Amino acid sequence: MAEVASAVTRRLAIVGRPLRSLVNAPHLLVLLVVGIWVACSLTYAVLEDKGPIEGLWWGIVTGSTVGYGDFYPSTTVGRAVGAVLIVSMLVFVPIAIGHVIATLVHDKESLAVAMVLEDVHERIDRLEHLTLASLAAQHGQEWLDERLAEHAAADASRTDVAEAMLALFTQKNDVDPAGGRP
Repeated sequence: MAEVASAVTRRLAIVGRPLRSLVNAPHLLVLLVVGIWVACSLTYAVLEDKGPIEGLWWGIVTGSTVGYGDFYPSTTVGRAVGAVLIVSMLVFVPIAIGHVIATLVHDKESLAVAMVLEDVHERIDRLEHLTLASLAAQHGQEWLDERLAEHAAADASRTDVAEAMLALFTQKNDVDPAGGRP
């Protein structure tokens, strides 16, 4: 029994990884939903000898699971296409809606943290500028350039974890101080 469970888990992982990537790519997800809808709708129209407009109407009604019953497949293959459309819309549309809602909701706490971080960065930049000016005045610009070159070489040879994490945070949470996402 454990072998069967392990085999099933491996098979699901093969499907799970690409699905996880798709779910986290909202633009690709929307294209997939529209693509499935159009493909199933037009396939229905061809299989059931309907026009493309009737096919698209059937796709909207079936994919949204409203199911008015004015058009429905009479062939087994047409029903299979309908089943694919219904299941895929039940899986992918709520995920796409979740992405839309996530972009509309503003987390005030995250915005406050982002603004504080921006202020801290500005203060650090000012301190760095003042420190460099003071060192140049005290030791000379040539001495300062040599020290900066040494530190730049040392920094290039290792990854600064804090900077990498900050860059990751900044990329994922690009927040406009006016209160929205850019």
